[in-house]
Amino acid sequence: MKIKKLSLNHLFYNNKFVLFFSLVISVFLWLFISSADTEDHPRAITSVPIEVTLSDAAQADGLKVFSPVNKTATVYIKGNSLVVNQVSADDLKVVALSASSITSPNTYTLPLTAQKTEKRNLTDFSVSYVSPEQAIVIVDRYKEKTFNIQSAIKYPTDYKSDPAYFVGQETLNNDTVTVSGPEKQVQEVNRVAFEYQVTDTLRETKNFTADLVMYDANDNKITDSSLTLNPKQVEVTIPVLPREVLPLDAVFTNKPAGLLLGSGKIAIEPKTIEVAGPADVLTNLSEVSLAPIDFSKVSPSTNSFDVDVSLPATCKNLSNIPTAKVTLDLSGLSTRSITVTNFNVENLSSGKSAEVNTKTLNVTVVGPEDEISKLTGNNVVAKINMSGNENFTGHTEMPVTFSISSAPSSWVYGSYMVNLSVSSS
Repeated sequence: MKIKKLSLNHLFYNNKFVLFFSLVISVFLWLFISSADTEDHPRAITSVPIEVTLSDAAQADGLKVFSPVNKTATVYIKGNSLVVNQVSADDLKVVALSASSITSPNTYTLPLTAQKTEKRNLTDFSVSYVSPEQAIVIVDRYKEKTFNIQSAIKYPTDYKSDPAYFVGQETLNNDTVTVSGPEKQVQEVNRVAFEYQVTDTLRETKNFTADLVMYDANDNKITDSSLTLNPKQVEVTIPVLPREVLPLDAVFTNKPAGLLLGSGKIAIEPKTIEVAGPADVLTNLSEVSLAPIDFSKVSPSTNSFDVDVSLPATCKNLSNIPTAKVTLDLSGLSTRSITVTNFNVENLSSGKSAEVNTKTLNVTVVGPEDEISKLTGNNVVAKINMSGNENFTGHTEMPVTFSISSAPSSWVYGSYMVNLSVSSS
């Protein structure tokens, strides 16, 4: 069977096809013309900035617009389609004309009006309407207020701490926050805090970033977008440190090399304290050293001292005992007064000479009776250390230290000064 070929020319001789084709073309032309008709069908221009400007007098009085800020509107325009289709958001602005009459802080509802800008000379169009038609305008004076940042760390009701660890007071990278914005809203802020929920038992230091939250006097959260927080967030550290009980240890300076003070001769109260600190520090800390006791202040009658407990900077004294009492058993030691006539000036700059104007010093020597009974003034030397004053010239008074020969367990008790003259040689 021979298949007939479809001819386009024959279709146009078909009345039904011609009628159908004409209807399709008519609808298409109608839609095209309607879409281009900006007189009866206004075109929407989106993202047109809203400007609210107060009078110069209001601004001079400290008034400021806090809302709307960085808001936009949609403007519907009509006119010559060739011009209308060229218009963009930059060619328009939306203003609240009645804002110029505002003279006091309040919340106002103002009508919005669209205006043409002068960026391009596009004039052959008109504004049909603006959406939204009104704007809620907040006008107030600017205010700042600073708050201490409070903590709102929450633990589960069934939370159990690990007794081997100490959880310390959290630290913040900023202790204060500044709230700024409309005066009325700022005055409603009662406190600012960060929130954090602990979920697991703390066994290591926790670091996190938390948002700051404002609260009013009734402890309700404030979410007013017209308020600004600076900073908005805070870096928080919750220190979690291992804890140990460590013995206290007495430390001495200027103690005679031959004087032996066994554990039975030194009493410390308390004997131990509880310490928290980083694991690597506690591992190398077998005892807690007390602040040094200068033996020049020790004698058989002055043998008890309140001494500061000294810890590494990264450790914490959980016992909260800042001082310990150290008592020395100096039974068997005696005192004796000796006149010193030997003086040595040390660490004097070259080209300088010194003369000690103090010719004698009566000092108290402490030590075993069999040692100090044999001493004479020749066994004791007073030393004047000019370190730090090497270039001094003139008359001055300086402290002295002492060395004692032939008495390894003895020392000079008390503090002494001498007068000397330093001159250029």
